[in-house]
Amino acid sequence: MPKPTPRPEKEAFLQTILASGLLSEEELKEALKRVPPTDRSKIVARQLVQDGKLTRFQAERLLAGRHDGFILGQYYILDEIGRGGMGRVYKAEHRAMGRIVALKVLSPEMVKTPKARSLFEKEMRAIGRLTHPNIVAAYDANTLNGRTFIVLEFVDGANLSTLVKTNGPLPISQACEYIRQAALGLDYAHKRGIVHRDIKPANLLVAKEGTTEPHAQVKILDFGLALATVKEGEVSGDSTAHGQNTVMGTPDYLSPEQARNHREVDHRSDIYSLGCTFYYILSGQVPFPGGTVMEKLVRHSSMPPVPIEKLRPELAPEIIGILRKMMEKKPADRQQSAEEVALALLPFGSHQGQWMTIPPAISVISSDVELVVPNEVYLPTPMVDPWGDLGSEDTAETSQPTSSNRTFPQGQNALGSNKRKGNRLVWFLLIMFVLFTFLLGILSLIYFVLRPLVFDSNQRA
Repeated sequence: MPKPTPRPEKEAFLQTILASGLLSEEELKEALKRVPPTDRSKIVARQLVQDGKLTRFQAERLLAGRHDGFILGQYYILDEIGRGGMGRVYKAEHRAMGRIVALKVLSPEMVKTPKARSLFEKEMRAIGRLTHPNIVAAYDANTLNGRTFIVLEFVDGANLSTLVKTNGPLPISQACEYIRQAALGLDYAHKRGIVHRDIKPANLLVAKEGTTEPHAQVKILDFGLALATVKEGEVSGDSTAHGQNTVMGTPDYLSPEQARNHREVDHRSDIYSLGCTFYYILSGQVPFPGGTVMEKLVRHSSMPPVPIEKLRPELAPEIIGILRKMMEKKPADRQQSAEEVALALLPFGSHQGQWMTIPPAISVISSDVELVVPNEVYLPTPMVDPWGDLGSEDTAETSQPTSSNRTFPQGQNALGSNKRKGNRLVWFLLIMFVLFTFLLGILSLIYFVLRPLVFDSNQRA
């Protein structure tokens, strides 16, 4: 029996496009009128991307034979713009309204139990009421086909972590203005009873439109997610935990009181974390670089960081004082509201000198950029569903990164890695307890046995 003749590469690629639902048969037929005569799918894909019919993200996956995972509910998936321990972030477009949004698809592990789902729904209802120019708006939250996702405002810009890593510390007036705006957003949330618990540079986005203006807009990301997605005795994102006591947040920016008990912190914990963020964007380094997670937490609780004036000598004494107060170890010694921080920074946030340029969130493909596909030959067998391996990557910072061609490491599960760290910590604490008990026994022996002998010998003398 003769083997069936395989379909030409171009024909198979076009069938994959139709199966994906990204283009109808009529739309595809019209789009092909601009494609030069060819049998190569890659040339067809390139032209469709340049004409705006497909995104580079879509084209690369279609070339690899993938036709699933491009539509989630009412949204077309346009690009992947970030991933981490909580899941993945996609740029998406509403199919009816045409509105561009950011879809955060949570890892199934984050909402696995009924308690976790209940907490998630409660937090989403709370943040859904937050409407402020300095907070990333949450439009919707839903679960479809086992995938829980949040629909967020799309911010076309970089986060502060990426900005500093790429260009170095920010100009002083720019840093003051960005922290002032973040403080305004926090104050709005705090007055409604919501504490962020994970303020850090990666969760502060800067809209590209405000690049060189005095009103550059900063927006706070991930309100409510830190608490809503934490699991009992485990971790979320780059947090750490041990035993039944969960330490939630990012160690480089974690307040001393949150390290002790994250469920009893108040709004002043966010002020401390914002102070650490201020320190980072002014100096280009975290307050306590190096060391293990536990060492960082101990330093936050007991040691002062390197004075900011040593790293940035040109800072005004008033700014140094504001930062130092934000990072006080005791909550009572800090500013008592984020509004107080914003008012203190107001005189220093005016647009002075050259501000750092804000890159866009997604790089647009140009005509001289090659599409990436695993093999030149079309792969006839569909590959794994893009949604199927959520939560299996190493943790990355939660944000909207600055480039669509960002690569991410493949490796062990982030939660599993932190579990092992937690186990090592438990063993370490157990060993320390045994040593302490042994030492206490030796001291007791010296006191209760040897001391009377010494006393008797003195009396005889």
